[in-house]
Amino acid sequence: MSTIETIIPNDHVLQESECVTSTTMQPSNIEPMVSPKALTLFDHLIQIGNIHEKIAGVPESVIEPAKVHIDFVCETLDLMPIQAVLLADLLCLYDGSNTTLRELADMMKCKSVEVFQYNDEFIALEHKNLIVCVKESRHHLSSGGLEFDLPLETLTALRKGKRPENSWTDKLTADEFLGRVERLCEERVSNDENYDRTIRKFGLLTQFNQHLGIVKTLDSYELPKGDELQLLRFCLSVTYHDENEMNIETMGQLYSHRGYIVNLRQSLRRGNHILQRKELIENANSNGLAQHDTFCLTEKAKNELLADYSELMTVKTIRDMIAPCTITEKTLFYPDKTARSVQELSTLLQEENWQRVRENLIQTGMRTGFACLFSGAPGTGKTETAMQVAKATGRGIIQVDIADTKSKWFGESEKQIKALFNRYRAAVKSSDVMPILLFNEADAVIGKRQELDTKRTGPGQTENAMQNIILQEIENLDGILIATTNLTQNMDKAFERRFLYKIEFEKPTNEARRSIWLTMIPTLPIDDVAVLADRFEFSGGQIENISRRRTVAAVLHGTPPGLDELIDYCRDEQAGSEGVRRIGFLSQA
Repeated sequence: MSTIETIIPNDHVLQESECVTSTTMQPSNIEPMVSPKALTLFDHLIQIGNIHEKIAGVPESVIEPAKVHIDFVCETLDLMPIQAVLLADLLCLYDGSNTTLRELADMMKCKSVEVFQYNDEFIALEHKNLIVCVKESRHHLSSGGLEFDLPLETLTALRKGKRPENSWTDKLTADEFLGRVERLCEERVSNDENYDRTIRKFGLLTQFNQHLGIVKTLDSYELPKGDELQLLRFCLSVTYHDENEMNIETMGQLYSHRGYIVNLRQSLRRGNHILQRKELIENANSNGLAQHDTFCLTEKAKNELLADYSELMTVKTIRDMIAPCTITEKTLFYPDKTARSVQELSTLLQEENWQRVRENLIQTGMRTGFACLFSGAPGTGKTETAMQVAKATGRGIIQVDIADTKSKWFGESEKQIKALFNRYRAAVKSSDVMPILLFNEADAVIGKRQELDTKRTGPGQTENAMQNIILQEIENLDGILIATTNLTQNMDKAFERRFLYKIEFEKPTNEARRSIWLTMIPTLPIDDVAVLADRFEFSGGQIENISRRRTVAAVLHGTPPGLDELIDYCRDEQAGSEGVRRIGFLSQA
């Protein structure tokens, strides 16, 4: 028989002062001279198990001999006598791994089928978070196909003399509920948990959270528990991972038996899976074509299941959005034509003007989305201009580097692009003032689409798919998008038509360069400013680099560099200008 120390994990060993019974609890070691009042809950359970092992037989046989101990356990844990005996038996047999039905039968010296008749009692213990029942098909012949586990929370609570709380499942908020569902799915997908036990845990989770709208909606669908969990995985994709779609392979990760996966694939492809029949999932759509093996929630399912999660769906977006009040105001210098265009754009996006424009567009049946392209050489101020326009018009800005969305995994880039626009739509819906979506360095996706044949697919196919998605999203846009690019010569005509405003950022004139030098280095003599502006046709970003380098040198050497050193810095910058991609001609106001 195991000792108490081996029953509890190492970091939960009973201290000598916590237990008045002997460490080894063999049936022959029961000491009647110890008063029951001096025993802890844990001691009472051990006594019941020891008495049962000594007597042998079904649980009813020990109720009278162990009545004092059973009464104490029943009162403390709100159990029936049979349940108290079964819990005590499992505690005494626990050695860190699951206890099988056969092992429990051997302890009672009876047949497995005689123990299985207490299935309802095992379920009752599970509902009280005292045990976890696991159905294991691989043990079908040797153990009756049923195992029992004592969670660490149960052992800890019993050691402290109280019933376990349903803290991980009971009366959760909507966000906490989905968080627990995600944990269950992660455990299953990583094979840390088997399918049957996952479903049992999920059943408890829904049972203890009937107050939640999402649980009530699930119940109304009358689905098997496994399909309920599968449906919630789609909800997790939308709310937690900004992905609307899931393929059959990913859906199949929930199951542990190959036969289930085969049946899943066949039913989904035939369109007769229960989630399809109830109009809860449907084939995902790509460029107008249904994707054979990829699925998404229907609008009906989104509206019914995710009503309580609109705030959660925008958390990531709002966190990533740059608030206008956090943008540092800076003075920008442009050639006259660029300056007029930027001013016109800022005036248009002032909220009062913007709302009037939108109303007129709606009345005339025109699209309300607004897309603008900033083009020009690196360092000419395209990105910073977008930031300053956002600040001047009181709009948040969500900045995205398109290159970061290009994944080496086939199909992932398209998902990231779709998720990006989904997040932006959520931000628009939750914001009082419509934010700006900034596509920084969009060269990678607005170039001419590649002509593909059967011999040329792969990356080219992925880039074309990304372009098609972006084109469609811009077409249907209800918001403000600004894209920046260094090259416009190779821009696809379909993109060119979709940008209402196109502002070209030229390198600054000599006069503008002088202003930038003086703004960046106010102490620079005016004659030195003229020399630098005349000799080097730098962008604002390049001048900023020189200014930063001058500041570093002044700190290191105690005095700022003179004109000759600045000219050397300029030559270095000129030599490496092809690789420079810094923001241009700015200064703090």
